[in-house]
Amino acid sequence: MITKTLTSTRCGSSKLTRNGKTKADKQKFHCQACGCYGTLAPDYGYSEGRKAEILRACHERSSLRRLERTFGVARQTVAAWLKKSP
Repeated sequence: MITKTLTSTRCGSSKLTRNGKTKADKQKFHCQACGCYGTLAPDYGYSEGRKAEILRACHERSSLRRLERTFGVARQTVAAWLKKSP
C-alpha cells in the first residue's frame, strides 16, 4: 500500500486536516501548525494552448472587446499577454 504524505505549502508541516471543497471540487486543507487554509495545488490561469488560441485571434485583428465576449477572458488579461509577447 502506497501512502502519500501531504505537507503544507507555507510551513511544510504534515499536520493537515480536510476543510471542505472548492467550487471546482478540489479538496481544501487547514494546517494545524501555521493556521493557513487553501488547496495544495491550485489551478490558476489559462493553459498554454488556450492562451495561444486567444493571442492568435488577437493577431488576426480582433478587438479586445470582441475577444472578451468570444472567449470569456478579461481585456486586461489579453493586454498583459500582449505586453509580454515579443
